[in-house]
Amino acid sequence: MSIKIGILLPRSDMFPTLPLDFLNGFRLALSVRGDNAEAPKLLIESIGNATGDSVLKTAEKMILQENVDLTISFCGIFHLRELVEAFTAYKKNLIHIDFGGNIINREHVSPFVIHHSLNLWQSAYRAGETAALEIGKNAAVAASFYDGGYHLVESFVRGFTAKGGTIIFPYVAPFDYKSESYQNLVDGLQYHKPDFVYSLFTHKEGQKVLKVLSEKLGNKDLPFIWSPLIDLRDEVSKDYALKRILSFSTWNFNSDEPEMQSFQNAHTKKFSCPPNLINLLGYEAALTVLNSVDSSGKLPPELGAFSSGLLTRGPRGELTYNSYHESQTPAHFVQQYDFTEQPYSRTVIKTLALNGEEKLYEQFKDLPVSGWQNPYIIT
Repeated sequence: MSIKIGILLPRSDMFPTLPLDFLNGFRLALSVRGDNAEAPKLLIESIGNATGDSVLKTAEKMILQENVDLTISFCGIFHLRELVEAFTAYKKNLIHIDFGGNIINREHVSPFVIHHSLNLWQSAYRAGETAALEIGKNAAVAASFYDGGYHLVESFVRGFTAKGGTIIFPYVAPFDYKSESYQNLVDGLQYHKPDFVYSLFTHKEGQKVLKVLSEKLGNKDLPFIWSPLIDLRDEVSKDYALKRILSFSTWNFNSDEPEMQSFQNAHTKKFSCPPNLINLLGYEAALTVLNSVDSSGKLPPELGAFSSGLLTRGPRGELTYNSYHESQTPAHFVQQYDFTEQPYSRTVIKTLALNGEEKLYEQFKDLPVSGWQNPYIIT
């Protein structure tokens, strides 16, 4: 393989190892592929916080100066349209990397672009449907000022209300979570007595909210559906008293499927630690590249159009691309967390096969662009 790939990576104060984690996953997939083809040449560029025009400028440098065959880049939703338009105009291939907190629409679709994501908004919708059918019809929604700014709450609420659910207590945390006591959240839950809580808190704020609820909430049996991004970095190190915390996601690190086992074993052997979600994104992006190269070592001229027939066996199962050129996995996993074990454990209690996910794009087409400038969900 004699192709040249530009990789544009953001800097993150909250996830300082994000660039290296992605590269480690990407390079790992290249190293374990098992053939003797020539490895691609990687040109790696930092795009800072990726909140201004740095993404587009660096992408154009890769196209015009470096003449890369493919660019792989994180990009926030507010800059995605212009990035897609640029690659379409230049007729160059792009793999856009994203957690999947925002919904892709038709202006982001191009024959030259694919969107590789964790499909978080789809999992949120399925969480809403499932909760209404199996947990209860009256819910509280508690969201971080940061994590609540994307399309996840809207996706959950639409799925929940479509099955007869009602939101009886909405709560949005203040901007300054460090000085927040979250007493209003505790009081609201104890007053309204919802059947369960849909909770969007991650990273340090997520740990703080877990601690407060464990100490102050009277009903420790109250079910919570928590943001699956709590898995982003395994930092949760306390025995929280909440007895039923669930998450809905497209990944299952406890899977005994050979592709997930191979990925985890190879990563642990090479880096002396288990992989995280950023490693997973990098690994899958590389698998997508490898499966797109033809027998002569070249990529298709229109990667987005080509992706409609692309199937890759990876750690999340059979990875395909839908008509919006966004990655799609075969299932959503409902996992229950056990914080009495250290490190905490996750057990899959149900697997939800795909059920009309692609039709949701049309239903959400008029939803305004929402979120933060950063190219990843933050808290």
